[in-house]
Amino acid sequence: MSLQLDFIHHILSLQETYRGTSPDRILLGKGSLSREERTALALQLTAESALRRKLPSWHTAGVFLPSSLTLEQCSSEEAARYKARFATPTDRLIDLTGGFGVDFWALTSVTGQGVYVERQADLVAAARANLPRLLPEAKLSLIHGESIPQLRELITTHQPTLIYLDPARREGEDTTRRVYAIEDCEPSLHTLLPELHTLYHELSLPFPRLLVKLSPMLDVVHTLRSVAGVRELHVVSVRGEAKELLLLIDLAEATSEAKPEAVTFVAQDLHPTQPTPAFILPEALHYEESAQLRYAVSPRAYLFEPHAALMKTGLYRSIGAVYGLEALHLNSHLYTADTLPEVPFPGRVFAIEAVYPFASSQLKALGREIGAAQITCRNFPLRPEALRAKLRIKDSAEQTLFGTTASDGSHVLIRCRRV
Repeated sequence: MSLQLDFIHHILSLQETYRGTSPDRILLGKGSLSREERTALALQLTAESALRRKLPSWHTAGVFLPSSLTLEQCSSEEAARYKARFATPTDRLIDLTGGFGVDFWALTSVTGQGVYVERQADLVAAARANLPRLLPEAKLSLIHGESIPQLRELITTHQPTLIYLDPARREGEDTTRRVYAIEDCEPSLHTLLPELHTLYHELSLPFPRLLVKLSPMLDVVHTLRSVAGVRELHVVSVRGEAKELLLLIDLAEATSEAKPEAVTFVAQDLHPTQPTPAFILPEALHYEESAQLRYAVSPRAYLFEPHAALMKTGLYRSIGAVYGLEALHLNSHLYTADTLPEVPFPGRVFAIEAVYPFASSQLKALGREIGAAQITCRNFPLRPEALRAKLRIKDSAEQTLFGTTASDGSHVLIRCRRV
């Protein structure tokens, strides 16, 4: 049974009545509620805490969740709000892969209007219930259907200046199989971009900007070599975990040859309490190819750990060159320097207090000296939990112990404190 708007509003009303009741009790209940009512109500109550964490504004608005997988797959509120920077109040927005509507909500909060297209009926029903609550002043058009077959009609009618697209990152009916190449994503940019280019040319419309969200599992360089017209690549991490790749595409250049060396890279980690500066590098791949990276003979006064978004870019030589740092090892991706850079570093910065050779015979004594510490291992033969067991130390936020490899190939332990 596909969701109906009256049913959704009914479930949201029941949620207020039954808030605080165990979802299991509702599922096993034999009262007046039907099986469909119990199932939908239990889902809302079960997911409430996760919804509050991931989408606090949506939780406050009292939205309806059509499935637990919907919440798992959608953007977090931080990642969605990041996308708002790509929209302007004068844009005419269309989202060709509407989904749960989180990214559409963030973009429409800027444009004040938008067209949402989604093929799954339950997601469209949820969007029709949720989005007017979240965007009461916006002019919304919510369409159920496949966007690609009606592309000409959509472009002709709405003449979008900003097109958003989140290609499917799972293949076929096997929802456990993740894809790692842009060729496996649907709809295919290889066919969509030329089709859009032709449509805009035939209609004599100014070419729009495209914002495309991709999985962070995709290979960055291969992706840029495969897609023409990319102006910017944004790598977004949330609380230290890489979440999204965003391509900003100029459709006017989408039929020319891909120019990955000309793309500007932006790496940003989003954290509510520990904000870090964005890393922005024009012509990043060209810069990376020519950058000279020096290697430290030994760790110096400070240790630098790039955040997850910056690591995903693969610009390891550029990181050292831009911030005047030396690398500890080719594969460790940790950096060191005697002084702090003039501009804030996009990642964690530590003051080094001691460096120890990694020797099994000395670990117990070293553990007694350290006492307690957070442990991070990079390019090191042991995982953090195994190293902690050998050192017999407790966890502590007061200091951090890095297990890594130095430039001469030796394994070392670096004790330091966060700057």
